[in-house]
Amino acid sequence: MEEINMVSAKIPFNEQIRLQELYDSRLLDTPEEPIFDEIVKFAALLCKVPLSLIGFIDVDRQWFKAKQGIKFSEIPREISVCGHTILGNELVEIHDMTSDERFFDNPLVIDGPLVKFYAGMPLVTSTGSCLGTLCVGDIVPGKLNNEQKLGLRVLAGNIVSIIELRIKNKSLSNLIDTQKSIISVLAHDVRNPLTSLKNTIELRESNVLDDQDVSEMMGMVASQLDSTLQMVENVVNWGQLHLQFSKLEFNDFNLHQLINQIFELEALNSLIKNNKLLNLVDENKIVYSDQNIIEFLLRNLISNANKFTYDGTISVNCKKNGNQTILTITDTGVGMTMEKANELLNGTSSNTTLGTNSEKGSGLGMLLVKEFIECIKGSITIESIINKGTTFTIIF
Repeated sequence: MEEINMVSAKIPFNEQIRLQELYDSRLLDTPEEPIFDEIVKFAALLCKVPLSLIGFIDVDRQWFKAKQGIKFSEIPREISVCGHTILGNELVEIHDMTSDERFFDNPLVIDGPLVKFYAGMPLVTSTGSCLGTLCVGDIVPGKLNNEQKLGLRVLAGNIVSIIELRIKNKSLSNLIDTQKSIISVLAHDVRNPLTSLKNTIELRESNVLDDQDVSEMMGMVASQLDSTLQMVENVVNWGQLHLQFSKLEFNDFNLHQLINQIFELEALNSLIKNNKLLNLVDENKIVYSDQNIIEFLLRNLISNANKFTYDGTISVNCKKNGNQTILTITDTGVGMTMEKANELLNGTSSNTTLGTNSEKGSGLGMLLVKEFIECIKGSITIESIINKGTTFTIIF
């Protein structure tokens, strides 16, 4: 067998971000669609060539969303000509592949479909990620004129617009679902303590309750209001962070210092519950993410841990696994069944567990936590044992 010395393309500098955007488009391995098929047909007609395709570059393959003149639906990334094209933002044109040292012995050139001419336009999103290409080819050497080059640029721009619209529609759909959940929770959990307060005042004014009864009922109402205020604060923070969704700010920051700041805010609540707060993260630990979102996640989970722990400890730790950061928030509290934990993660829980001081939760905090974890392309898991404690693990 003849030895192949072709040159494989380099990996883009923003490969992980690029791949995530590609996956967010939810286009990989989807059925053919007329809107893309028509673009491919028109590109071939415009450039007067038999081969045309829209291809997306995955981790180890190039997959074709639409194609003309080609039978297979994907090729290995290592032989992909478009793998070279996505390294830039401009049209790449190769008049004769057999004369190019990178491709003269490429299987696509020597085995089939015997491509000799290639022109590819990168599909670059507004964030600068190149997901794939719109390309045309021929089995004989060729050259595009200026009108054909302009046409490919315009068609590629239309493809990107379609992709970004789909991503935005997905985000909008998720946002609407979250808003509906928030409205549902607010309608129930804000009304209850206010109604209780109103009823207590009315009963006292009508002399149905004496001072001792009022004092006891006000104590219960105060506990309800505390939970409601925390929930409202979550909603406010959620809204503020959503305002910056289109411009997430990923920076290096000191995680140990951030946790200390959150512990200061939680100090009074932990003192009341006789809980110890332990920051086990290295003092010099620097992580790269959106600091506001990480703060929101930690504040919610630490506050939640304090709610379900009495005379115990709440610790935060962190470790690295390659390019992943693994955060753990562990308490020695009341714990929960794994069935309950799964319901919490899936948003299917119909009731909430009372805290050690009978604090009532709404489940809203976890709903928002999950949404923001998805925003930074992370994941969350729960491990818990009844009367032993709970560990929340965030990976991003």
